[in-house]
Amino acid sequence: MNTISQIRLAFVAIMLVAFSFAAKAQMKSEPPVAKEGFWVVETPAKSHECTVRFYTNDHKLIYEETVNRSLNIKRLQTKRLLNIALEQAMFVWNATHQIPTDRQWVAVRFEKK
Repeated sequence: MNTISQIRLAFVAIMLVAFSFAAKAQMKSEPPVAKEGFWVVETPAKSHECTVRFYTNDHKLIYEETVNRSLNIKRLQTKRLLNIALEQAMFVWNATHQIPTDRQWVAVRFEKK
């Protein structure tokens, strides 16, 4: 092989690697979205606790819990755990149409292990 062919081959190889990295970056997983209902997290300024509220799609409050820690809702894992707790609340709400009390669905999910 002559030098020009080697340079072309190297250039093509570099471009293929670059395109494969770009394709992987675009395939980033989408943030989880709840199938039914939604949640809201309120954290007062300078506080280490927050209140999590779960609502139906019709904006009806179905569950509320205060957690003795702050939650970073920008984290994908936090969103996933809140959606799991929301699913529990929606299941109970759909079965009973009563707001459950004395549950710790959110706190249990975020206990430090």
